[in-house]
Amino acid sequence: METALRYRVELEYYKSEYKDRHGSYKFNNIGDLCGEFSKLVLIGSYVEALKIDEIQRLLGNNVKNRPTNVTISEFYKTSIEKYLQDDNSPEREHIILAIGISCLQLFAQNNYTGPLVGPKAAVLLPGLISEGKSEDDVRIEAIEELVGDTEGLYSLLNGPEFLLIARLIFVDLRTLLKSCLSVEWWCFRCAVLHQRVADEKSQELYEILLQSLNQVENNPELLNISKSRDITALFHLEAAHLHLFYYDVGRAADHFEKAKNALSVKIYLTGALGKRTKWQQEDRAQLVVKVEYEGQPIMQQEMPGSTLLPGDLPKDVLLDDDTRLNKFKFKEQDEDVIPDMRSIEQCLILGDITQKRRSQPSDIQLDQETKAYNAALLQFPNNWAMQMSGLLMRCRVEASENRAMQRSLEQFEELVAAVNREEPSRFERLKLFYSSIVLSHWELQQELAKMLMRLGCVKSALEIFERLHLWEDVIVCYNDLQMRQRSAEVIRNEMEKGETPKLWCLLGDATDDIECYNKAWEMSNHKSGRAQRCLGNYYYVRKEYTKAIEHYEISLKRNALQFPVWQRQAYCAMQTEEWEKCAQAYRRCSVLEPDSFEVWNNMSQAYIKLDQKPRAWKSLQEALRCNNNSWKLWDNFMLVSTSLGYTSHAVNAYNQILSKKEKHVDTQILGRIVKAIQGDEKDPEGRQARDLFKRCSELMGRLSSQVPSHPEIWFLYGQLTDVNPEPTTETRHLAMQHYKKALATATQKSNWDKDTGAVLCIINYALLLMLAALESAKESAPKAAIATLGGVRLSVHSTITGVKRGQVNIATGEIVDQVKEPLQKLEASLADIMAQIDQLKKESY
Repeated sequence: METALRYRVELEYYKSEYKDRHGSYKFNNIGDLCGEFSKLVLIGSYVEALKIDEIQRLLGNNVKNRPTNVTISEFYKTSIEKYLQDDNSPEREHIILAIGISCLQLFAQNNYTGPLVGPKAAVLLPGLISEGKSEDDVRIEAIEELVGDTEGLYSLLNGPEFLLIARLIFVDLRTLLKSCLSVEWWCFRCAVLHQRVADEKSQELYEILLQSLNQVENNPELLNISKSRDITALFHLEAAHLHLFYYDVGRAADHFEKAKNALSVKIYLTGALGKRTKWQQEDRAQLVVKVEYEGQPIMQQEMPGSTLLPGDLPKDVLLDDDTRLNKFKFKEQDEDVIPDMRSIEQCLILGDITQKRRSQPSDIQLDQETKAYNAALLQFPNNWAMQMSGLLMRCRVEASENRAMQRSLEQFEELVAAVNREEPSRFERLKLFYSSIVLSHWELQQELAKMLMRLGCVKSALEIFERLHLWEDVIVCYNDLQMRQRSAEVIRNEMEKGETPKLWCLLGDATDDIECYNKAWEMSNHKSGRAQRCLGNYYYVRKEYTKAIEHYEISLKRNALQFPVWQRQAYCAMQTEEWEKCAQAYRRCSVLEPDSFEVWNNMSQAYIKLDQKPRAWKSLQEALRCNNNSWKLWDNFMLVSTSLGYTSHAVNAYNQILSKKEKHVDTQILGRIVKAIQGDEKDPEGRQARDLFKRCSELMGRLSSQVPSHPEIWFLYGQLTDVNPEPTTETRHLAMQHYKKALATATQKSNWDKDTGAVLCIINYALLLMLAALESAKESAPKAAIATLGGVRLSVHSTITGVKRGQVNIATGEIVDQVKEPLQKLEASLADIMAQIDQLKKESY
């Protein structure tokens, strides 16, 4: 982020009158304290800024000890409110804003970008310590005050006191900072970090985030492309990542698009010829990313590029493989070269692929696209957060590839090491941090440990998990090592330091003791959604779905942002056939995860059971939007479309199925389609079914060529050809040929004459064949007609012989009752054919 950009967003003093003729910022006209403090915050010297004497007095240096009956938030709230009441000037409001910024940035440095800041929170925030309490006690107190409606925070947070003060200023007291243009933006950032270190998604934080996001987006003074394209793009990037965190892929995509529009940048995938391996002889199409600017990008506040050296950034580990190249070798040398983009423009590339990976199911194609975007992102490294994000995403993709797994592991180790290095400066690392996907230091090490587990290094992974207090993963490791009792011992040892509802739940996971979950529920004063979720899971795995539903419902009342719980709730309701409850749960799933085709598909099944087929049809359309490669999904859509009369959609669905699964035969659906065309039915959209004749004929032709031995396909094909809107001699003859093939393929099956049901169908085929033959003969020359009718006569005569042979009652020696009348009708029709042949013979001589 450029200096001017940070200055505007962080400190509000962005107008030209605050710069001298050399371009430096001047502060003497906004108060000495405000100027000195602002200057230090502007350059990222947050520790030095907080050490200023007057700031220290404001933060409690003049108070011997915080009263024991006063919480940290109450103490600082009183102090800040008094400070603003004594002199309610814009300068004082900006000082409070800058204190909040300093605290939030220090928290981000300590837990995300690293390395650890030297002075402890108690040194910079002297009002923290109350009489008789240690620094550790205050740290635990700060975490407890931050819990709110979450299930708890990560237990080894560094400097949670900084986050608490930032939250107090940006969330609780933001209405007092009326002259601060960006306080809502910082409220948004603060709530994002708060949510990211919480164990569960918080409804309260989500509402705060949406409210502050809306305030910023509707503030024309702050978001104005004519003033700064970068500011506008930056906000939309941060907003997009927030929506991705909460599963809202649609809104995220909108914000990413607005960010690209603000910077006038177009990013897209294309193909180029190149080689992927060292021994490849022929060039093949490879994916590359192209970047175009809509006109020359001239930013009003554009500053010189990054001064970071390659050694300051996380190292890009080279691929050392005997076959695969480190990067594609393109036929045209500069085919994959993109412009030397500024850091904020690189955020657009990161945003594009992050949104793709969040909204699409994982497959080889998505991994190839990710690699193309990563190659572009890592081409000109100039920002620490972007380099970390790009390398992290590549690690995740390559973690499952045999030829790149070693690099992925080494790259993970490099990223962990990069966080703890002294270079680059802490301030440089924070640039664009909020629009990146940089993980906390424990999440980064957690991913490294999980990769070690996949490689079979379970004990090495276990050491990392235990050191980081990631107890859920510890339990998984011990289970893999078949030492489950040891995981329970580890949790009990931790509980000796202090019991919490979370630890009781983990003990229940380790021992399968339901009383542990009940204890967690009681200890939380009936507030722990996690305890109820664990109880639900306990009954779920035992297939006691009714009891599981009861506990899931309680858990969801306390936290409605639990996507996996809504999924299990829906599945349980499906098993107990509570279809309304099932549909409701899947609706909530679709809000949290709108691009999950499984959710939409399962929702449609619930609607079908509720006899709400129009809603089922729309749900299936959403499912196909998310994934149109599943033939089963298309099959479900085809079935519902047919039952609702959407014949056009049914034909399209059948073609989609055949492109994914050849020789798929569903004569019931085909029969309904043909019947709709025969009756020229209107679909709910007002389209005539007869207009589908050509498309349906193409479908039947495609299917009959794939499955030429299926009699019913030929029969339906004949029925369809019979109703050609523009009948000709050729079409009538073609219909007859289809019926003839239906009869021939049906009578080729062994023992067909013994199956009464099959015999009745075959008699029907023969009757329609003779009708079609008579129609065809009317417009044919006598000799041709005689030949046609003669062939039909032989086929039908052979059929009658077979029926008489197989459908005889052994006791009486007579034809069985079900077949007797249809057979008589068939014989009468055959007599008509023979009479017609005789008549034609007379006419031809």
